[in-house]
Amino acid sequence: MSSRTLSTTASRTYWLGRYLERAGSITRLVSVNANLLMDLPTKLQLGWLPLVEILANQDTYQTLYVSPNSHEKSVTRFLLSDTRNPGSLISVLTYARENARTLRGTLPRAAYEHINDAHLYAQESIQEPLSRTRRSNALQHVVERLQHIDGFLSATMLHDASWQFLRLGNFIERADMTTRIIDLRSSNLLSAQSTLAPFSDIQWRSILNSLDAMQGYFISRQNPINQRDVLEFLLKNSELPRSLLRCFSTIRNCLRSLPRNTEPLKLINRMRQQLQRARVRNLENEKLHRYVGARQKQLSTLHQKITHTYFPDA
Repeated sequence: MSSRTLSTTASRTYWLGRYLERAGSITRLVSVNANLLMDLPTKLQLGWLPLVEILANQDTYQTLYVSPNSHEKSVTRFLLSDTRNPGSLISVLTYARENARTLRGTLPRAAYEHINDAHLYAQESIQEPLSRTRRSNALQHVVERLQHIDGFLSATMLHDASWQFLRLGNFIERADMTTRIIDLRSSNLLSAQSTLAPFSDIQWRSILNSLDAMQGYFISRQNPINQRDVLEFLLKNSELPRSLLRCFSTIRNCLRSLPRNTEPLKLINRMRQQLQRARVRNLENEKLHRYVGARQKQLSTLHQKITHTYFPDA
């Protein structure tokens, strides 16, 4: 097998991991946002546009929708079923399915069928007009299918180099999404402190829910929800699957198992050490925004180093 073929296979496996993780993030964000808006008073509604910002799709949204607004139907259609949006749930699952199709010689035999099933189910069930109840039920079933895929791959795939690339994609995407959710959700709260302060626990609760971390928080902290504890938990808890530290540690372990890892491994080690030393409990307002933004830039640089090292010709 040529080096170009190996590079292409590694690239597609890496991106399969990113697409599957991103699909799960989209479904959770839409579901959690709907619940958050029901908990807040009408006059304090944060709307739906923050989800577009979290997923970094503002320009595409404004281009596709002549009069962009924060109406629920417009944003949920854009994020879930609009195939003109390359970041929509349907589009991301389409990319995942195509990558899985080209990796049939690498993935377990049934992997493509499971991913194709998730794609077909989403395509059939998340179509307008869609009531909130139908949307909520459909998204829950999509999440269950994605969790099944993750468990199936973990239990049946050889934990070789291909597995390491898959997990690299998973956890770089996961780390990026964790920082985006903390940044945008907390900035919504902090920019309107005078009105949202009495409801800050609801806002931080939504951040935990967006990362499937609510139960873990109460088991670990056993404290009422508050900004300082939530930040430290989401950024530095080594046992939480979606914490930034856990993501960095998993990325480091994946890179250790791969050859030619000097440059990306050096960077992730530095990122991990910086995070461990940081006093994240004391981060507030603009300091929090700058800190999270710096981590996002590091993740982007890490992605570039991995791409340059392992699949420059893909």
